[in-house]
Amino acid sequence: MNISLLKKKLRPIKRYIIESKVRIEAQRSINEIKCSKAKKRIFYLGVTENNNIGDNAQFYCINQWIEKHYPTYEVFRINASIITESKALWLKFFVNNFDYKNDFIIFQSGYNTQDHGYHLGDWFLGNHELMHRLIADNLPEAKILMMPQTIFFQNESYKKRTSDSYDKCKNMLFLARDEFSYQIAQRMFPNIKVGLYPDIVTTLIGKFKFKNERKGIFLCTRNDTEKFYTESEIENLCNRLSKHYPVKRGDTQNNVSGKSTRKRLEFYITNTIEQLSTYKVVITDRYHGTILSLCANTPVIIIKSNDHKVTTGANWFKGIYDDYVYTANDLNDAYNKAKEICNHFTPRPLTPYFEENYYDKLPSLFNF
Repeated sequence: MNISLLKKKLRPIKRYIIESKVRIEAQRSINEIKCSKAKKRIFYLGVTENNNIGDNAQFYCINQWIEKHYPTYEVFRINASIITESKALWLKFFVNNFDYKNDFIIFQSGYNTQDHGYHLGDWFLGNHELMHRLIADNLPEAKILMMPQTIFFQNESYKKRTSDSYDKCKNMLFLARDEFSYQIAQRMFPNIKVGLYPDIVTTLIGKFKFKNERKGIFLCTRNDTEKFYTESEIENLCNRLSKHYPVKRGDTQNNVSGKSTRKRLEFYITNTIEQLSTYKVVITDRYHGTILSLCANTPVIIIKSNDHKVTTGANWFKGIYDDYVYTANDLNDAYNKAKEICNHFTPRPLTPYFEENYYDKLPSLFNF
């Protein structure tokens, strides 16, 4: 039998198995909420399920922020797949049991306000944008904190649908994590409070002081549809640099499952940052590659990706870490900048600017 045809026939079975597992998780979550005696609750929705270190660092930092600023609240962490599950077991329960006076919702940060997934159909497990709309449409009066988002829509009808849904939530604070997304958010959501905020992983900058010997260059590049440069172009850059310095290639993906990553989350995040502290410079097209490098007090050169996320995100560091963050016009520019840094740069400890000037002030901004 043709392999592709076999996969097509097995697809409904696979989906049924996945949905069944999700329903079990949904019921487990419902039972946990029912057993709680807490009067004040935070529902952290759309928590990270993958093994990407950057996304998991967001999950870690959001939890740290909640613990620091809302210590008397009980926190329930819910996967997006539980909320978008087709039988809507969890969603129906949640809507009926939400306490508008004492509960509030936090949505996971990231590249989640977009329409990249619609080629899979309007419903699929883990669709964060669908999850946002389901909550907004069913709980328009709820107090909601949308942690910093990148916005990107290609389809105007999907964009309008999202706009209509979110804009009804008068108690939502929507945070955009770059100027481009902020401008879009202001147009899309004229009736809710919109803010411009850095990615929450920036709260880790200034917290690590490793004393490792620094050698060579780390080339941290993505291998997906968001990459701008071809593999041969990146490999050519690697070969040119290798003539002068040790060069290692890698990514922010972890080698273990998402579930295993979260069991030892602090270890994996600290270990990643410490590894980055062993290089003289990092070259990356990943947004969290940039931030995690700064956590390691390591200079970083940003190269283009296929969207505005990485290059516009670099604007956050202007006037703060100017001698640490460089944007390359092209790969030849990245090559020249890397040589200059390797030959002349002396690292210094960075200050916790973003935690002190943004995230320590967020609770007062949210309590409107």
